[in-house]
Amino acid sequence: MNQKRRQAFTLIEMIGVLAVIAILAALLIPKVFSAINDARVNGLCVTCETMKTAVADHYGKYGRLDAQFGTNAFTFPGGVHAGYDRDLMTESLLDKPFAAKIAGGDPSANAVLQLVQVAAGNAGAISGAGYFLDGTNNATSGGSFVVEAVISNVATADAKDLNDRLDGTALGASSGADNRGRVEYGAPTNGLTTVYIYLTHR
Repeated sequence: MNQKRRQAFTLIEMIGVLAVIAILAALLIPKVFSAINDARVNGLCVTCETMKTAVADHYGKYGRLDAQFGTNAFTFPGGVHAGYDRDLMTESLLDKPFAAKIAGGDPSANAVLQLVQVAAGNAGAISGAGYFLDGTNNATSGGSFVVEAVISNVATADAKDLNDRLDGTALGASSGADNRGRVEYGAPTNGLTTVYIYLTHR
């Protein structure tokens, strides 16, 4: 009685299959990482809009930015009230604190939502100089308060990408620091920078 010989892959066929898998992986892995990075930057754009809506709701409800529930005035050490998102959470206008996945290290510790008191000589943004939203005119220097997000330890490429998404390339810097538009960031140190994002002012 003839026994049928068992069919199996030869070594050459297995090497061929592995080579095809390796080529596909080499083509797809960079695209996967790029998609992940795009999702982090897009997520921050959405988070900033959520924060801006919560601030607008707070102002609409209480008529002022500088007090919790409209009556408990904030303190401004150095002209800045940090942790503004926690106040909005206490008022049930937000369900979680501000965090940015583009921040290096801990996304919560390296991202803060703050209320800046312009009368104290700080109009927000880099060095307290204010935001040049149209690229030319300082929009926040004449206000009383500026609400901004500050994110530290951000890769320069992520800062540029965020700037291009929120401000467009016309208000962005091709290299180095950017001090125009809603997104501003300082000159990078070791490839990292601090990003300031304008949300609103009154």
